[in-house]
Amino acid sequence: MAPESGARVVLGRKERGMVSFRWTGVEPSGLYETEVAEELGARWEGDELVTYDLPGMQELYEYHQSDDYLIDND
Repeated sequence: MAPESGARVVLGRKERGMVSFRWTGVEPSGLYETEVAEELGARWEGDELVTYDLPGMQELYEYHQSDDYLIDND
């Protein structure tokens, strides 16, 4: 069952070692860059990358991957 909008969802955590970041598995399929997650509304809370709107983030990510998405460089 997917978390509802407003629920705190941990997308990944910073780690010490060879791998500096590990996704939790709830991130949108194909999302591999923390910078993209931040562009889509995720934020850092300590060592955790979190979102409070996973369904909205998934929709934005699908749009981000579509041919309709244009980056605003402003």
